[in-house]
Amino acid sequence: MTLTCPRCKDHVQVLDLPEYWRSLPRESEARSKHAPPEAYMAQWLLPVGAGVLAAVLLGSGVVAAGIALLVCAAGLGTWMLRQTSAAEEAKAVWERSLICLRCPVTFPREDAVAV
Repeated sequence: MTLTCPRCKDHVQVLDLPEYWRSLPRESEARSKHAPPEAYMAQWLLPVGAGVLAAVLLGSGVVAAGIALLVCAAGLGTWMLRQTSAAEEAKAVWERSLICLRCPVTFPREDAVAV
């Protein structure tokens, strides 16, 4: 089964994007253009520390500040989790992408036309 480009319908110059990227020389402009997406490294120290501080404030009787800090810690943790998930999804899409060197376009393997 050959995969063809959805735009130009060529199958000869359709390559796996990660393999193509690895084959490029380090100084190539195409290497930086088709590079894998950046990974997001979540720093969980801030939301965990804010949660612990919120628990201390709640335990010591400063309820309003403790609740506000707890809500902020939960919001920050949720945001970091979503950023991590989005970065992982972008990396997964990149890993299953193809590139057509004729038109040059990149597209997911699912969009390729099977011949």
